[in-house]
Amino acid sequence: MSNYPLHCTVRRSESTTDLLTALHDADPGFATYLLAAWEPDAVAQSDVALPQLAALLDEPLALRKPRTGHTPSRRLTWHCSIRSTVPASFTDDDWFELAWEVLDATGIEPEGDQHSCRWVALRATSDRLDIVATVIRQDGRWARLHNDEHFARFACEKFSRDHGASPR
Repeated sequence: MSNYPLHCTVRRSESTTDLLTALHDADPGFATYLLAAWEPDAVAQSDVALPQLAALLDEPLALRKPRTGHTPSRRLTWHCSIRSTVPASFTDDDWFELAWEVLDATGIEPEGDQHSCRWVALRATSDRLDIVATVIRQDGRWARLHNDEHFARFACEKFSRDHGASPR
């Protein structure tokens, strides 16, 4: 197990709505907010409801069958949770930068890919960043997520080193 101040886990889920709801209710003392998204306009709409947000994220899943003739399988919602062990060590700008590094490293949104997966980065607690994405790209193809958790952890470790966050 890494001794860096950022701990990263990647999981899959069957329901984007259920996952977003659970994340939204993670810490009643913290006002959950959308830090970033695949579509910058989504972040500007602070009043977007969770079911609406889930439907927007899942849109490529609904379009997959007409495009490819294949019904999507289960567990198509990707969730990367990154927790800091050093309280108040990162600003929103830092979390934003880290989100982009993880998205690029894992293949959720490789730099310059216009047809990548839809995703959102949420702050649901003061010490955590949650990235939620669908694993079907906007062009209907599967994202290439081989060793995604390994690459996410590597991006977190590199980010920690680059920002002078010392291992505990």
